[in-house]
Amino acid sequence: MEKIVTFGEIMLRLSTPDYSTINQTHSFIVNYGGGEANVAVALSHLGHHCYFMSKLPPNQLGDGAISHLQANGVNTDYIVRGSTTLGIYFLETGFGGRPSKVIYNRKHSAITRIMEAEFDWDEVFKDATWFHISGITLALGERVRKVAFRAVSEAKSRGVKVSFDFNYRARLWTVEEAKPVYQEIMQYVDVVFASFWDANTLLEIPLDEGMENESLSVKRKNVFPKMIKKYNLSYIFGTDRVVFSATENSLAGYYFSYRDNELSWLLTNPIRFNIFDRIGGGDAFASGVIHGLLQNFDDPNFAVYFGLNLSVLKHTIYGDAAIFNEEDVLEFMDKNGSAEVVR
Repeated sequence: MEKIVTFGEIMLRLSTPDYSTINQTHSFIVNYGGGEANVAVALSHLGHHCYFMSKLPPNQLGDGAISHLQANGVNTDYIVRGSTTLGIYFLETGFGGRPSKVIYNRKHSAITRIMEAEFDWDEVFKDATWFHISGITLALGERVRKVAFRAVSEAKSRGVKVSFDFNYRARLWTVEEAKPVYQEIMQYVDVVFASFWDANTLLEIPLDEGMENESLSVKRKNVFPKMIKKYNLSYIFGTDRVVFSATENSLAGYYFSYRDNELSWLLTNPIRFNIFDRIGGGDAFASGVIHGLLQNFDDPNFAVYFGLNLSVLKHTIYGDAAIFNEEDVLEFMDKNGSAEVVR
């Protein structure tokens, strides 16, 4: 299988048990997670050789994060050690009409002290076929952004496919702070995971006049082709989520491409499901899409269905990352009748 490299922060997750609030609880359930780490774990379980780039403190918390990755088949050779702090986030799990809440404690974590010179870039991208990063990582400070831009530049110069999940988080930075960074990184990207809001607000790609009151689907069809042509993208992927309650949602998947002056797109029928743990659902979707594209880059239909079904499966297990093999997902796809589409 292919060598896949991801770069980001892995954090300690402290979750309230039994749907209690943070104010109520006297204990937390502990595990590790973070966007790009979750993608590396999921793709490892799908059979790929995955490497995670990051910086962790040289203490037991850093050791625990590394043990988590290694236990899930992720290579940790590209994790450097330094500083003293591991990022933490607290999860208050919602129930019924009460949504989940997340509180970050990551401002001075080890990754914010990362430097370009700590990596052998020839070694990192030797034999690599894919590199993945997200907007969450770009929000972690100037030092992290320098490493991120060096990584995507090195990947691009070597012909490595680059995927980027917009993953904008208002708790980490403002829209005005994020805009120039998102617009700059797009020149290195081949495949993006994005919404209409991402394209219209962060990339400032305008709707045609008079389309402000159109449906979301129509707005995407107006803006996404402009985005693809402006940044020479191969594909845009994303999901539409409907929240019925904190424990019941539905998801549909979509993709857009623009080749030979012709728009190609697909919107799947939604899958409605119950939720055990929502965290990491978007990372699972990205992982499934990447796996599908690596199987056949010219078949985005399979990729979007595979990503959608892996995401739904992720919602049924505890923890940040999907840990299903390809056969698990294909069997689940058969049960969900994933040959149906909406146009």
